[in-house]
Amino acid sequence: MHRAHRLPDKNRLGKQNDAEPSSYVKEGFCIMTNELQEPFTEPQLQNNFNEGNIVSTKPKKTHKLLWVTLSIVFGVLCLCSVICIAAFALGVGKTALEKEPIESVLDSYMSYMTAKDVDKAYALFSPRARRQLPISIFQEMIEGNNYIIFEGYQSLTAKNINMGTAANTNPDMPQGTVAKVTGTIMYKGGIQGTFNAILEKVDDIWMLDGMYVTVPPSKIK
Repeated sequence: MHRAHRLPDKNRLGKQNDAEPSSYVKEGFCIMTNELQEPFTEPQLQNNFNEGNIVSTKPKKTHKLLWVTLSIVFGVLCLCSVICIAAFALGVGKTALEKEPIESVLDSYMSYMTAKDVDKAYALFSPRARRQLPISIFQEMIEGNNYIIFEGYQSLTAKNINMGTAANTNPDMPQGTVAKVTGTIMYKGGIQGTFNAILEKVDDIWMLDGMYVTVPPSKIK
């Protein structure tokens, strides 16, 4: 049991024997302790910095936000890829569906011009094109050496069809759904020529805006 009293004088402190309780001074009082009592030991704080190892008391940062962000980005990329693939597939499918009616218009034009039926050939052109191209031009194309590009015509094949929607402030240019077509033309004797043409849809019907035919020198007499 501890008891407190006033500080003794210096002489008395010097005469204390081993049997007497030891004392120490704290804040103006002398605290007497029994030597048989287990000495007081100040608790030591655990050192978390042994041998240079630093132990952080902060909670570990989570990567949850990063994973959520990556998941969103991945989802958006997948969605864009699906949309692009679907659009491409629809475009390819639409072009395939339009190939036959486009080739039919081109073949009819070459056949009519080969037969020198200018009126029917001219009717295959759009109203926009006819405003700019008088029928007399077509009549000239079946006369003299100009007829070479039609003579001996057998068939044609569209190799590439590029479709799109055109909008132009120039009223003389094709508008709406437009197709740019390139391909080959077969003539008698195995002679092969090429063509490029522009068509536009008028009331959901393909009509010519222009067609340009090239033949090899071997066909020119």
